[in-house]
Amino acid sequence: MILSHEQQGVTSLFINLSNSTSFDVSFVGDYNIYLPENASYQDERGLREEYHLTPEGGNLKSRVMLLNGEPLKLTADNQIPELKPSIVDGDTPLRIAPYSIAFIRYKNFNAPACTP
Repeated sequence: MILSHEQQGVTSLFINLSNSTSFDVSFVGDYNIYLPENASYQDERGLREEYHLTPEGGNLKSRVMLLNGEPLKLTADNQIPELKPSIVDGDTPLRIAPYSIAFIRYKNFNAPACTP
């Protein structure tokens, strides 16, 4: 995923090296202390983008990586394919599966420290 300087938001990275334990992560904002009244951890529709990378079959030696459950394969002209996120309700906990990497993007995260 490549973000241009015109795009705003915040992307978080989660890595789970456990071979058997999933983790649930909840996002909670302390709007009274850190963020202005109009700040949000969600986009205008209350959604977030999720990109989950896992090895096929949970096998670390697999030659196939899955993005949100779908195999990542080069295009016919050997280019990286379009990386499509899962769109998820921003209020639901994030599940990080064993042996996985997850990028979570809040497109319109509004916080003073995150603005250019």
